[in-house]
Amino acid sequence: MKKTIIYSITLLMALSSLQSHCKETIRLAFISGMNPILNEELYAPLLNDFDGVTWRAYTNEESQELFKPENADTYDVIVFYDICLEEIPETTKQHITDVISAGKPVFILHDGLLTYNTWPEFAKIAGMKYFMSAQNVDDVPHGVSKYRHQQDIPIKVADKLHFITQGMDDTFTVHDEIYNDLWQSPDLHMLWETSHPESIRNIMYTHSYGKAKVVGIVIGHGPELFFDKNFKLAFQRSILWLTTE
Repeated sequence: MKKTIIYSITLLMALSSLQSHCKETIRLAFISGMNPILNEELYAPLLNDFDGVTWRAYTNEESQELFKPENADTYDVIVFYDICLEEIPETTKQHITDVISAGKPVFILHDGLLTYNTWPEFAKIAGMKYFMSAQNVDDVPHGVSKYRHQQDIPIKVADKLHFITQGMDDTFTVHDEIYNDLWQSPDLHMLWETSHPESIRNIMYTHSYGKAKVVGIVIGHGPELFFDKNFKLAFQRSILWLTTE
């Protein structure tokens, strides 16, 4: 009991210290696919239970306006939770790389690993890539990635000292969708790992693209997962960490 109390006090002090370096209100742009109204049934409980954050959901088409230079200061962090298989204009690609490389933080959540699937540079932004078709990355061929629904996924915290993982159980199990045969950058820093034999080992990671911090979580199909205490804590602390100076 004494150890638990001390750990809880330490956690609260760390959270308070980090929040003091964050904006009073974090403005979150949530890119959620073709129909964000329907998708809100999935992720609204996750976002609405997060004090100090305001958010708006965007379709992919709407989100392309966000990256124009005149709009880049209207939000503090971008969450990609979107599957986009269509080509986007070259000017939009340039706006996206310009805004993010200049320091706009990014959260890649599950389906976000599939977005802009035919654009190789977005894989470098995300740090990982789920392939919807056979493609090359850095001249290395990759086949179509794999997934499986409704899996019990054992998770172990790989870095217990990172701010994002503080307060989580060292090991826990969630029920969600797994991905495998993904491309991943050699520069990722792993926060969560799994021993599931059909899943990619690295389940949560940090990364950087230019001056921007990036967090990625491979799982996130929901909706059950969005009520899991460790997942909610990971999401909230990731947003706080991303928006520190």
